[in-house]
Amino acid sequence: VHGVWPRAFDRWQSARPFYGNWFRLRLPAAELDALEHEELVKDRVRVLLARWGLIFRELLVRELAPLQWGQVFRTLRLMELSGEVVAGHFFAGIRGLQFLSHAAFKTLRKGLAQDVVWWLSAADPASLAGVEVEGLRTELPARQRTTHLVYHGTRLVLVSLRRGKELDIRVAPEDPHFEDYLEVFKVLLTREFRPLRAIEIETINGEPALASPYTERLGEHFHLTREQRSVKLWKRY
Repeated sequence: VHGVWPRAFDRWQSARPFYGNWFRLRLPAAELDALEHEELVKDRVRVLLARWGLIFRELLVRELAPLQWGQVFRTLRLMELSGEVVAGHFFAGIRGLQFLSHAAFKTLRKGLAQDVVWWLSAADPASLAGVEVEGLRTELPARQRTTHLVYHGTRLVLVSLRRGKELDIRVAPEDPHFEDYLEVFKVLLTREFRPLRAIEIETINGEPALASPYTERLGEHFHLTREQRSVKLWKRY
């Protein structure tokens, strides 16, 4: 046993890396030829089409430089010629040429589903908040991650600002789908990652939440407490 230990230690020590200061060598990026570069841009366009279905100049203003209009327009025209995308003027209020994926084109021809309730953050990559398009500037709020938008089909029915402190509800309190529009708050209160402890509502449609006719409906679906200047929604156990 006495002779085994030194040999085992020597083997362990020889397997260790050399001492000294180490740093990673940054190798120069491989140069792409024209064909490889074009395929790379096509892949970027496909990512945009998978997200939006539709591409136009104003939509790409906030994207990273390689995804902006000037970088992808030529490739879009080539993809149009090859039949991979469809070009035209599909929506009023959008200046310039618009490009659609074939899947999006089929959806438009069939008609958008009007019976689906869905929501997203105003800062979501798929959100149009902050996009400079005529008709959207007054319809949508600023692009903030604490803002949420609820849609029924293509109709915007609820805007939640500042994590619910200000609500803009665009349906009547007795609307039969009112509970469906509140799903966003249920998710914020019950999600596994950093759920909100409570949602504090100060105003509804510009009026104090304490006096709002919507407050009673909210209390039907959440544990609701009345504070001095607000109401709070808590998850039900």
